[in-house]
Amino acid sequence: MMDDFFIHVATGDKKNAGTDANVAIILHDENGNSTQQIILDNFFKNDFERGHLNVFRVARSKLGSIGEVGKIELWRDNAGFGSDWYVDKIIVENAKTKEQSVFPILRWIKAGFHYKIKHLDTSLPQYDRHCEQRKMELEDKKKFYQFESKLPGLPVQIKILPDDELFSFDYLWDITTTKVKLLASGKYANWTTEKWESMEHLKNIYKQGTFPLPEEPYGWKDDLYFGRQRLANANTILIKLCTAIPEKLAVTESILEPMLEGNKLQDLLKDKRIYICDLEILDGIKCLDGITLCAPVALFMVDNNKELRPIAIQLYQKPGADNPVFLPTDHPYTWIVAKMWYNNADAAYHQSLTHLAFTHLAMEGVSVATHRNLSQSHPVFKILAPHFLYLLAINTRALQKLVSPGGWIDKSMTTGANGMFELVRRGIKDWRVDVDGTLPEDLKNRGVEDVCALPNYHYRDDALLLYYAIKNYVTKYVDLYYDTTEKIDGDWELQSWAKELSLDKEKGGVGLQVTLMCPLW
Repeated sequence: MMDDFFIHVATGDKKNAGTDANVAIILHDENGNSTQQIILDNFFKNDFERGHLNVFRVARSKLGSIGEVGKIELWRDNAGFGSDWYVDKIIVENAKTKEQSVFPILRWIKAGFHYKIKHLDTSLPQYDRHCEQRKMELEDKKKFYQFESKLPGLPVQIKILPDDELFSFDYLWDITTTKVKLLASGKYANWTTEKWESMEHLKNIYKQGTFPLPEEPYGWKDDLYFGRQRLANANTILIKLCTAIPEKLAVTESILEPMLEGNKLQDLLKDKRIYICDLEILDGIKCLDGITLCAPVALFMVDNNKELRPIAIQLYQKPGADNPVFLPTDHPYTWIVAKMWYNNADAAYHQSLTHLAFTHLAMEGVSVATHRNLSQSHPVFKILAPHFLYLLAINTRALQKLVSPGGWIDKSMTTGANGMFELVRRGIKDWRVDVDGTLPEDLKNRGVEDVCALPNYHYRDDALLLYYAIKNYVTKYVDLYYDTTEKIDGDWELQSWAKELSLDKEKGGVGLQVTLMCPLW
């Protein structure tokens, strides 16, 4: 019995993933030896149920002279009421030595087709002995993964969400139960609090124990706190080095003098101590009826204590008598309100662009192109696929529930859904992978890479550590497969993927903008 093999089969947690079909497998080793056909069936058990792991013991008598298993051949028939079958992975284990061969399947198994999967199943297409199988599967996936621009000017998205991209039962259950808990907490808060009339009233929500009280109630009025929000808050990609005061910002050295701590403005500009946040992209955005959205310009200074602080805010782009510059020397309440109007505009930018356009929507097209062009056996697919998990599902749900007419955005955001979409159009047309989507280049482009000039920029400092750690890992991984340019040139899946990513949306591609960096592009 100790020479027997165990075959572990993990059926996926997808809609209709389980099967009642008859399943068979043949094991192959690297020396060309094979087993006889093995029927995978545990008597009196309902095998291959959705999300389940089944283990089958195979007697040595059925294994022949096979050595270490390097490849499997798997198929099913059409028997049973539900014969469709999605398999996550299969592990073949030697019961005596405990050695395992792992076969990531990650695909639907067609009836009657013999799938041949290698141990770990990772190779470039030009070196795959079963490249025709790869081509067949990619052609099938292209039928389900198709591009569509939901509205003119928006990034491409999935046309119809494939069943494979739906939330798994376990994941859906988790987010549903979490929502129920939050709703219950919200109701409890409503029962125990009155109408919010001040920050103290708002604090009552946190006294119920659902969430800890955030830092905002203690520092939201403070200028240093306002400065830190540009460096270590939700929207930290706007701040830029200011080398000259723009004409549209109606400030002079005499106006700013009380805030400059005895420094000359030109010296501060020269020493890289003046920074700017310009939300010109918001100018003219249509908002919900009766609601106003500013398009502010804010000026910041690194003070003598190396802290970033605001020194001027102009709430609209064109200077004039009806568009004054607000200063820290104004009445405290006037200055506080100016900062609040700025932060409202900053929130509109963050939700529409930093969050929605440059993250969710930009990556949706990449995800669709990856599924259309890279086989599950491709090394680049394997390193990217985990990061696409539920991306298409959450984007589809968000557009249906949050950004739809009358949805959450229309009820809570200044721009409403129409203004948000217009912002996405404006922002995405100039977004570049090699600048905005590449952290060191983005920092350099904004002039904020100098740690000494702009200290306490925690987003920059922390994100760079992650960026270089990821880059180091990915570089080593990719170099395992592409140690020569010939391997890049000969990889037709990679070339097709790159072409579709950079192809204009109007021509059926993703429309990513990138400078020619390597033969891949």
